[in-house]
Amino acid sequence: MRVTVVRPGDLGPEEASLWSAFQQTAPVLSNPFLSLTFAQAVGRFRPAARVAVVEDGGRIEAFLPFELAPGQAAGRVAGKVAVPIGHPMNDLQGFVGSGAPVDARAVVRNSGLRGWRFLHVPADQRALVPHQYQETIVRCPVMDLSGGYEQYHQSMAKTATYKNARKKQRSLERQFGPVRLVWGTPDPAHFRQLVDWKRGKYGGARRLFSDPAALPIIEALAAADADDCRGILSVMFAGERPIANVLGLAGPAGLCAWFSSYDPDCQQFSPGTIMWYLLAEQAAARGLTQIDFGGGQDGYKFSLANTFYPVAGGAVWASRVEQAVRGLYRHASARSPRSGNQDRRRAALGLAS
Repeated sequence: MRVTVVRPGDLGPEEASLWSAFQQTAPVLSNPFLSLTFAQAVGRFRPAARVAVVEDGGRIEAFLPFELAPGQAAGRVAGKVAVPIGHPMNDLQGFVGSGAPVDARAVVRNSGLRGWRFLHVPADQRALVPHQYQETIVRCPVMDLSGGYEQYHQSMAKTATYKNARKKQRSLERQFGPVRLVWGTPDPAHFRQLVDWKRGKYGGARRLFSDPAALPIIEALAAADADDCRGILSVMFAGERPIANVLGLAGPAGLCAWFSSYDPDCQQFSPGTIMWYLLAEQAAARGLTQIDFGGGQDGYKFSLANTFYPVAGGAVWASRVEQAVRGLYRHASARSPRSGNQDRRRAALGLAS
């Protein structure tokens, strides 16, 4: 096996065509977070972004996009620890390959890396199964629209979440006017509003946007219009007032929910929930078969989802000795009675060591 490490932008048309073909070998691989477009958008603004090109017998069998962990110089990768490319904005990671067997440890070692940590990879990706932390396996919630919106609607119509959303929508319309969703708005003011609402409501978003590269990456992907990754910004209005919005990334089959927010003055109407139902209807009408909420375990996502797939966190270490030592530390930290739930999860993912 031969591994060559390159910048995402250095891959040419032949590699791009092969990457696209690999994404078609399994439904989960068509996720836009695993696309070359996503990797190259990150690479334009983060000099530490890389792709490991895995060859066997002179033929490329897989790509592994990664990025050097924060705090490490962006030059040579030798002896450094990597994280998913675009971290923490990347909702799905892993190898993009032909399906041929891949030795993940050998890839990391031959890339010159000390290790590669991942947060959400498909739990059934064979190359990474030995490197998963079992306590990190979670269900990824999905709105399945493969049977059309009406079938999805019928599966949800009797749930408390749907009934409450319809009630709140009627209240919202009484106060502000008819509710409607504009799919794919090009208005930059709506993008700025999404960012402002997100920053104002979530501490995690404020930390994210403190990274000077974060906003340019998001802007680049919002404008992306490739088959493997298209940015779609949608806005829900009540009358003429924008109430909620969502920036998603669409791939060949489905839409990944990426950033969403709403007017904090209207939170009593549950605008986000109303918006997701309207978005699902329009997505299905455009031939998209799912809305993927990613690995985040927010309760509202599970109340909207009608199917799931498992994802896992873990790490691949070049040295078996380091893997064993870190495993002992991780389990000790996770068992500590002084550790909170978040600390234990960070320890389980290897983020505390």
